[in-house]
Amino acid sequence: MKNLDFDTSITERKYGKIFNIDLDSTSEEKVLACVRDSLARGVKFSIVTPNPEIILEARRDKKLLALLNNASLAIPDGIGLSQAAKFLSLAAPKNILLRMPVCFLQGICVGLATFLAKDWIEKALPVVKGRKLFMEVIKLANKKGWRVFFFGGEHGEAQASAERLQRSLKRIKIAHAAGPRVDNRGKSLTEIDAVIEKDCIRQINEFKPHILFVAFNTPKQEKWLFKWLPSLDIGGGMVVGGTFRYISGQAKLTPKWMEEYGLEWLWRLITEPWRIKRVLIAFPVFPLKVFLYKLNTP
Repeated sequence: MKNLDFDTSITERKYGKIFNIDLDSTSEEKVLACVRDSLARGVKFSIVTPNPEIILEARRDKKLLALLNNASLAIPDGIGLSQAAKFLSLAAPKNILLRMPVCFLQGICVGLATFLAKDWIEKALPVVKGRKLFMEVIKLANKKGWRVFFFGGEHGEAQASAERLQRSLKRIKIAHAAGPRVDNRGKSLTEIDAVIEKDCIRQINEFKPHILFVAFNTPKQEKWLFKWLPSLDIGGGMVVGGTFRYISGQAKLTPKWMEEYGLEWLWRLITEPWRIKRVLIAFPVFPLKVFLYKLNTP
């Protein structure tokens, strides 16, 4: 169940469901409208951006699944989720002997449609790329003169991103902190990290950002944000994963043509081969899990 205090009328509250996870079928413009409206009404919000890797993690981690379903907005980040939603929406025969070949052909059709009829794929569940959404929110924040806080990241990514953006965006006010090391429960790893965390929370509450951007790995960032959200003096929070790596220039952006056709997994494999385990989750593990789920769910 989504946060009912969030303005549901703007998003029209249409969902795509994958593995019992509700994903908002909305647009970038409506997300920005929700952010503006919630800040104007003083309603604290949370935004998560699930991708195939996060969806599979949530199947194993019930706490993460509950957090995704309770976020104000769960924005699908990746064409793989649109493909899965379309594939699961297609009717298949109940007879198991017919079901397998029909589902296989449906999968082939959805895969081909990614290149030949992408609008058909995204009609029910449009993709809103997390990095692009982050930049649009930042532009809106600059227009409004909002305060934002960059929290997390590695190797100084939050600071580098803040400095790079601040050079071109003059009205926005940006603060940053690397934050503590946290485990997969969103809890500080050591006593020293707990001290760092306490100081970071003090910094955030003194700065009173309109929006807090949290950049840890999943499920760390989601669990940390939801754990502390009630105690934070912020307008709302959004998890951004590895976005600071790209904004700071520490990671190479995917070529537009590869991004257009959902080949970001291939680009990551080429540029960051040490992330092969995560790349394989996006493809082929996730599509295979979706296929087996449909095959066994009449």
